[in-house]
Amino acid sequence: MAQAEFSLCGPSGVRPLKESGWDLILMGIGSAFFILAFSAGGRALRAPESSLVVPLELASLAGLALAAWAIRRMWRRGDDAALMEAGMLGFIFFIGMHEKAPKGSPFALFAALLPLAPAALFAWSTLRLARQADELQRRIAQEALAFGFVVSLFAALTGAALEAAGLPRLNWDWMAGVLVLACGVGFVLANRRYR
Repeated sequence: MAQAEFSLCGPSGVRPLKESGWDLILMGIGSAFFILAFSAGGRALRAPESSLVVPLELASLAGLALAAWAIRRMWRRGDDAALMEAGMLGFIFFIGMHEKAPKGSPFALFAALLPLAPAALFAWSTLRLARQADELQRRIAQEALAFGFVVSLFAALTGAALEAAGLPRLNWDWMAGVLVLACGVGFVLANRRYR
């Protein structure tokens, strides 16, 4: 089982098991293969009378199956730290996929909903790790989440104010990344405070 400590730096921390390293690499390869094949399939779908749509979409599903198989292996191992990393990486990989599919198509709907699966995996594994933490680790996590919330709220309000001032409409996909990054910085700051 993974260590249940919440520091992101120093000798202690949430680390995946050594066995999960290859699974994380396989998940990355499968995700990259999915992205490439799905993007090429989206282009082929826009082309008139293209015979490559079905093979490319089947290849994208094969890449997704490889990523899912690697995640299943980590799940069966009970490695919540690796699942948390896989969820974060999967969300980052899949966040802009809906732009590569024709608007209004079933592919666009699938690609728009796809990042929610790794986000749910990230949330679930994070909650499992939090349940295993002691009081100090929970306090550090609470301070990190509070810091991340405040920074994200400030970024959202700043973006809304800039839009109201007449700047072009922002793509809000980056907001989840701001929250994760701000929470990471909050973990580092809270960790240093309690050393």
